[in-house]
Amino acid sequence: MAQAKVAFLIISNDADKVMPGLVMARRIKENRGADVRVLFFGPGVKLAGSGKIDEGIKGLIEAGISPNACSALVDQYGLSDEFSSRPIGLLPAGAEVETFATQGYTVLSF
Repeated sequence: MAQAKVAFLIISNDADKVMPGLVMARRIKENRGADVRVLFFGPGVKLAGSGKIDEGIKGLIEAGISPNACSALVDQYGLSDEFSSRPIGLLPAGAEVETFATQGYTVLSF
């Protein structure tokens, strides 16, 4: 059976909406061995920098998932200090989304 490729695009600033997505990402990786990517974009960048979902981010990392956030929005929102203390990579979101499309990822948004 082919390995599933699932990208979680986190665009909400509401922890109650985002946490189920982070849990699902972790479980799909741990239980199914899927290739999972997580990208924080838009208001999701603010949430990732707020500390409200740090436990969810920790769970991703423990499962072997390296979450990323849009570097331009981190700068635009003035969150560089918040992200310097969090284990979240920064990269250009457009290039990452293009990778999702060209490499056949199914994209789920939360």
